[in-house]
Amino acid sequence: MRFKRSSLLTKLLVLVLVVYATVTLVTLQSQVNEKQAQAEALQSTIDATQQENLRLEQAINALGTDEGVEAVARQKLGLVAKGEIIFYDVGN
Repeated sequence: MRFKRSSLLTKLLVLVLVVYATVTLVTLQSQVNEKQAQAEALQSTIDATQQENLRLEQAINALGTDEGVEAVARQKLGLVAKGEIIFYDVGN
């Protein structure tokens, strides 16, 4: 069995297909890298949001205690306990 010599057109077609496959693979790899970077950024946002949710849950749970109610009354409303005296620093 003898093989025929491939024509110039066949060689050119194979070359074009190889170049096309290479360009496609490089493009896809860059897209994969970009999507991985986006996924990492989203994961860090998710982690930060979960930490904030945990902090808020703890703050909400603290409001159900006497100490939590007292802390809110002091910080947000400026209330004081009976017999306490507040001094304000106006020297600044």
